[in-house]
Amino acid sequence: MKNLTYLLLILLTFPVKTFAQAPKPYTITYIVNKTIDKGEYADDRRIDKKDKISTSKLIYILNAKKDSISFYDFNDAPISEKKAPNLCTLMKNQNILSLNYKNESYNTKLNIVFNDNEKTILIGDKDVFYLNDSYYKYIRKSIGDNLNIPDLIDFLEDFLTGYNLDDLKYISSYEKYKHQDFKIVKGYMESYRTQASDYLDKWNVKFSYNEAGIPKYILKESTEGDQEIEKKLVSSQKGVFKYTMHTNAESRLITDTEILIDRNKNRYEEKVIAFQVGLGKETRYEIKRISYKSFPSGEFILTSGNISKIMSSK
Repeated sequence: MKNLTYLLLILLTFPVKTFAQAPKPYTITYIVNKTIDKGEYADDRRIDKKDKISTSKLIYILNAKKDSISFYDFNDAPISEKKAPNLCTLMKNQNILSLNYKNESYNTKLNIVFNDNEKTILIGDKDVFYLNDSYYKYIRKSIGDNLNIPDLIDFLEDFLTGYNLDDLKYISSYEKYKHQDFKIVKGYMESYRTQASDYLDKWNVKFSYNEAGIPKYILKESTEGDQEIEKKLVSSQKGVFKYTMHTNAESRLITDTEILIDRNKNRYEEKVIAFQVGLGKETRYEIKRISYKSFPSGEFILTSGNISKIMSSK
């Protein structure tokens, strides 16, 4: 009887909400970036006079398994109750994974297939990546079994634009930058040209690494000698990496980008010079991180009130 009385006393004096509170099932990542528009240039002469600064507020909500993401993007725009989030899901049906990403402009669907004998990953219908043993084992479990989207974004990092997944680059796990023995050996890709849909480009992708296992050089080159992507490591120090990246999209848009990746602070920044060949114009801009926050949430789809609270939080 004394033990029962003691237990009742504890229950009455200890806050009830302590027992009622369940762990929140989602994690919010809130990122604020500043874009500095350096203007347009023709023949190295600036057309407009002043820099323009805008702010992007990005809200990513991930479930505990990290196989589902909702994403809100506000670019100096008022918060609207009607704004629907972009949605990304990674699902498995027998041996085939399906990544689905839907935003306001388009839908992206990618099938992903693992080949344990060859240690390859097939993305879509034709793109094949060959991995070394340690990276394949990690990816096979993390993505193939656990359906981890941030690890998939990390794996596809240099090809996100081609897969229409560039919106998700800020939630990369940066896992391959943390392990000396995680390596992509080579890749083979195919794509049809946007302005000549019957013309098929076939690409070989080469990867090389420095002594610390950090990617130092990536080249995506067609069998005809055209180079679409060339990425070089400039510096690597204590988890902070600087790269230069040159891309050529069908000789229509040529970009040169300086990239900064800080795996310790989940920071991604870039300086871009983009040349539109047909117009003869060059655009320059920079994207810099202002803030990064991560905290638990009880909701996957947010109301305008909750969005306002997130944006006003310190």
